This record gives sequence, structure tokens and C-alpha cells, in this order.
Amino acid sequence: MTRRRTRTPRRTSRALAALLCALLGCFVVAAQDTATAAPLEDYRARVSKAAAAFEELHQKFDETDDVNSPEFNALERKTFQAVRDALPPRENIESAGVALEVDNRWLHEELDLYANIEADETEDRDELLLRVGERLRALDTRLAEAAQATQAARDKEAEKGRLNSILRRREYNEQAAEETALGRVWKKFKGWLRNMMPESRPLGEGAAMTFSAIARVFVFALTAAVIIYVLWKFGARLLPQNRVRKKTKSEARVVLGERLAPGQTSADLFEQAEALARAGDLRGAIRKTYIAVLVELGERRILRLAAHKTNRDYLSALRSERAALYGDMQPLTHNYERHWYGFAPATDADWHDFRSRCNKAVTSDK
Repeated sequence: MTRRRTRTPRRTSRALAALLCALLGCFVVAAQDTATAAPLEDYRARVSKAAAAFEELHQKFDETDDVNSPEFNALERKTFQAVRDALPPRENIESAGVALEVDNRWLHEELDLYANIEADETEDRDELLLRVGERLRALDTRLAEAAQATQAARDKEAEKGRLNSILRRREYNEQAAEETALGRVWKKFKGWLRNMMPESRPLGEGAAMTFSAIARVFVFALTAAVIIYVLWKFGARLLPQNRVRKKTKSEARVVLGERLAPGQTSADLFEQAEALARAGDLRGAIRKTYIAVLVELGERRILRLAAHKTNRDYLSALRSERAALYGDMQPLTHNYERHWYGFAPATDADWHDFRSRCNKAVTSDK
């Protein structure tokens, strides 16, 4: 049986709706007993592994000539059963000392829906695999952000407690008293200095006009001096070309959690990826190369880089604006997620194939 390779484009609104459903259906009831609840990090790890399994299954679905073969059907059943076991319909998880009941019924409903799709309806099967993989990956991303926010809040509270403890020490209270005494001494000194000054006498009309003219000249001269100094000190920064250069340097310097050094370019990242590959860290080299591609597209104003964006956000942005480039970036994104998030081991062949695809992606759109 010959498969049709046509794919129905997904709109951005549909992806956002799927993400909203995943977030609204995740946490539904707060529980009182945390004794039997699984940690949030454990739940997130299972979600990440399930997302990687679905993404890998979807990629094999697109690459397999016969998706109704016994081998592929066995792989489907194995993947679905593993996901069902890892994410039961309802379970309790614990976060920050509070147990929450998680509702994963949407996932099981999607798997049941897949089982009812006819074998020859390959487009519907392909669309459901992609939809479930994207929802699981989006849920994994939001769980990671929630864990980071919780840790940051704990660190902030601990730092606040340490600061309050320091400020309550005796030496700081004594310092405040010393400053108050110094203030009284300074006040007395100013009073003594004021008494030493001669009393002022009213000026005559001519003397007042002369003094007023001198004062105006002094003020104008001082103002001109200040303006000249400001222009000399900061005038170069006000030029248009300098403003553009400053804006370029202040763009987002965090890409997929990778903090870039000031002035670091995509060429620097490609060199670091090659160094990682030579050292045997092929998984790290694949991640560094993928980030280098995103930075390259950002430097060419094809993508808008932001610290909060995920790899799926960047891929969705290319889908509606750069269809040809989207076709190159889609398999790169799948391979990146499979090796980085799914912890799939990378071989030399995987690395060389990934590197050549990245080179094609950054040169085909020039």
C-alpha cells in the first residue's frame, strides 16, 4: 500500500489551544496527604520521556514506507503501553510540600482514539501522533519553568531571612546611633559657621542690576559648559549607527537555556560544537550545533531570539513565514529532541548527518 506523504499544515492557534488544554487538565485537585505523592521532578521526568517516545514514533511514522507492517504495529503497541504505564489517568504528585492530583485522562483518551482510527487513514494517525507529542513536550516545558520558579522563590526567601538576621546584629544598631550623633555635630558646626559670617546688607538699585547681570552671564556660561561636556561625553552614543549597534548587542543572550557570552556569534558556537565532537561528547555537540543554527537565524533577523522560547516555538515561527526553511528545520528539531531530551545515544553517523543538515539549513536561505 502506498502512503500519501501530504501533511495538513497546523495553525498557530491550534497549537496554542492544545497547550492550554494540557495546562488546564494537568492539576485539578489539591490533596491533604503528601505521604504517597510522587515528587514533581519524577513526574516531569516521566512526561519528558513520554514526549520523546511519541516524537520518535512520529518520526519513524513519517520515514516508514509501510506503517501497517507487523514490525511497526508492534512498536506502536509497545510505545503506547509504556506511556500508559508511565502516566496513569490519575495520580498524586508533591510540589513545595503540597500534594496535587494530576489528571492525565486526556492522554489515555487520545490513545483510545488512535486505536479506533482505520489502518488506511494514515493522515489522521500521523496528525494524532504529532499532536500528542507536542502537548507532552509543551507540558514538559511548563513543568520545568514551574520547578525553576519554585526554586527561585525558595532562594529569595532564604536570602531575605539571612539579610534580616544580619541587620538585627548589634553593630548595625550602634552604627545608626553613631550616625545620629555625627548629624548633631554637623548641625552645630553649620550654626557656628553661620554666626561667623557678616550680616548681609540691602543692595542699591544700580548694584542690584549689576549683580543680576553678572549672575545671568554666569548661569548662561555654566549651562553652555554643561551642554558641551554632555555632548563631548555622550554625543557619540546618540548617533543612529551607534544606537543600532547597541541594540544588536542587547538582544536576548539566552537560547534554549544556553547563556551566551557577550559578543559570542554562531561561528563561535559551531567551533565549540566541533570541539565537543572531537572530545567524544556527541550529544553535547548536537545541542550546541542546534543552538548555533538558531543564533545564526537570529543574527540574520529570520528568528527573534528570546530566553523564554522553546525549540517548538522557533519551529512554529518558521512554519508560517519560511516554508522551505521549516522543511529543513523540522527533522533537525526532531533529532535534537530525540538525543537531548530523550537521551538517545548518538553515533558518529548521527553527528555527521546532523552537522550536514545544519549546514544546509543555514546556507539554503541566504
